[in-house]
Amino acid sequence: MKRIALSIVLCILGVSLVAAQIGKIRFFTGEVQYRASQNQAYKPATINLSVSEEGYLKTGPDSSVEVLWTNGITSTVNASSQVNVKKLMEEACSKQNWMNKLENKVGNLKLQNIKRASSTAGIRRDEAEVQKDSLLFWVLDPQQDINEAIDLFDLKQYAKAAPLFEKVVTQAPLKKDAELAHAYLILIYNTLGEKASMQKHVQALTQDFPNSTTLDSLPTD
Repeated sequence: MKRIALSIVLCILGVSLVAAQIGKIRFFTGEVQYRASQNQAYKPATINLSVSEEGYLKTGPDSSVEVLWTNGITSTVNASSQVNVKKLMEEACSKQNWMNKLENKVGNLKLQNIKRASSTAGIRRDEAEVQKDSLLFWVLDPQQDINEAIDLFDLKQYAKAAPLFEKVVTQAPLKKDAELAHAYLILIYNTLGEKASMQKHVQALTQDFPNSTTLDSLPTD
């Protein structure tokens, strides 16, 4: 415990050395606002906007903001939230590992998926869509909605969420939903201690989505 506490203190001191500015906004989607102190009014956020430890960030529905701290750690604020910048930074310092980084990437990827249609990300196999008037349509299984699996994940019902994410991957392995499902499954199987299953999805994500923004946050062992 003493070692962990010392690491957090050193992490916080590292960012505090840069005056009151402890980070900047690296990326955001939707409606994001920032105020420099509790007594000031919120204003629309901008890319590369510096944030101070006295500041606050607020996100609207279907919105997200990623903050890059001066020590290189990142944090993500998800939709419909209001957070104190200093507290957000302290939480990042206390949870500086690959799972934290991947969770941040997943939050951004989830919002991006909502805002754009799925697209092919590799050439592992040919895929064809079957129209409703086709003679083959009646044999198709119902398509798994990834949002159902995400809701279970958010409730920490990992054992129930995993097979749904697996079905998302199976039904369309080269679509953007599959990229997101792989990332969630890596988090789930690591939490459940199923390392072989986790590594299977690390390999699939790396192979099928070589341009994924999550790749620099994956476990290396």
